[in-house]
Amino acid sequence: MSVSLLFLLILGLTAPWVFANHDDPHQWQVSTDDRGHMHLVSLDPYADPLFDHPAPLFNPEQDTHFYLYTRSMAELPQLIANNDYDSVIYSRFNASNPTRIVIHGWGGNLNTQMNRQIRTELFNVGEFNVIFVDWSVGNDAFYPNSRRLVYPVGIVTSNLIDFLVRTKYLRREDVVVIGHSLGAHAAGNVGKGQMGRLPTIIGLDPALPFFAMNSVDRIKDTDAEYVEVIHTNGGVLGFMEPLGDADFYPNWGRIQPGCGVDVDGSCAHQRAVDYYVESISSRVGFVASQCSSFQDIRSGMCSETGFSVWMGGEPTNSGTGVKGVFFVATDGGRPFVTGC
Repeated sequence: MSVSLLFLLILGLTAPWVFANHDDPHQWQVSTDDRGHMHLVSLDPYADPLFDHPAPLFNPEQDTHFYLYTRSMAELPQLIANNDYDSVIYSRFNASNPTRIVIHGWGGNLNTQMNRQIRTELFNVGEFNVIFVDWSVGNDAFYPNSRRLVYPVGIVTSNLIDFLVRTKYLRREDVVVIGHSLGAHAAGNVGKGQMGRLPTIIGLDPALPFFAMNSVDRIKDTDAEYVEVIHTNGGVLGFMEPLGDADFYPNWGRIQPGCGVDVDGSCAHQRAVDYYVESISSRVGFVASQCSSFQDIRSGMCSETGFSVWMGGEPTNSGTGVKGVFFVATDGGRPFVTGC
């Protein structure tokens, strides 16, 4: 970490994620990528030519890589590619098994922790085709350049689904797409490419910086038949507002127990992945209470409707009619499910 960034972080202890001046109260933000590396991000990158970095060369069809994992070869993925018949037809993909597509966030790659965590838990409960989407070729330390890629990455992943339907008889009703941070928005764009026909998309603390509620490429409730969003660092690195059919707010969705002095919000941001991973094979599960309105979440007082559901989990809540905003309490360390 550079001396200047360390100095800014020390200053930021009193205002943990924004470095302000009188002319621009939201000029700087410390953000952490999927590998835990801190970066200083300008929230108005075009105001200063020093921050107008050229984007790395990125051809979505060529540079988005798809790695297929199966239970029998959980540590040896096969590289499959859209429109590459041999890579798919001779792969271990089995249309009789459910398919789970996992998309990393900013700064992530094939070695991102969520890749191993999610597939390990899935294989603990059954047979799956797990496809990890690696778009790290386009990932840039300059966050705005990476942010621009959520749509093209989503569309090429949607194209792969179409190719698997044609060549390996994939059934769309067996597909769930899971994404974290920027990957959550990419997952939403997979659904857009599929015209909302997928049964489930799960957004894990969808990224907030450089997005707004009217951003056309953000994750939305229309992206799939059921869109579930888990909010853990709302208003900082993640969205606070409801984005899906069912929006879950562990511990009110802003800060998370066990994270200590979470200077840049990265611990709370990562917790969405941690909770989802644990939910896959948990025998108890994260029981969430439906609140009467989003204002309940903002105020930290849930007027319960009497309706409870599980957050995350395998299988998902798809097809059960679950809608609304939900509060769930967690513990501060593994296992995060309360009462374990």
